[in-house]
Amino acid sequence: MSIQKCRPLIYMLIVAVFAFAVPSAAHAEPSYAKYGRIAMQETANKYPDADIIDYKYEGHFSASGSRAEERFKLWLRGGGSEFGVRVHVIVATDSGQVRDIRIEELRG
Repeated sequence: MSIQKCRPLIYMLIVAVFAFAVPSAAHAEPSYAKYGRIAMQETANKYPDADIIDYKYEGHFSASGSRAEERFKLWLRGGGSEFGVRVHVIVATDSGQVRDIRIEELRG
């Protein structure tokens, strides 16, 4: 078999190797994902009859001392209405451990 005939096969093999060998940044989990799961779980515990229908990460904020805040807005549907909640997850900056969680309703 000549090189000219093998060239397409060689290109396909090279592409296949890079497709599986190079990790994709699109599949990397964001740094706030752990706290987002906690925010959703705490919200589900507080509002067991409502479904979480939307989720937004609002950002990382410095808090007092050695603490930081990860803030989320969740939209819920239940009991014939829709409403939002803002979840404040207070985290120790040195260890990343959750220190406090506050949930405020955003009705109206």
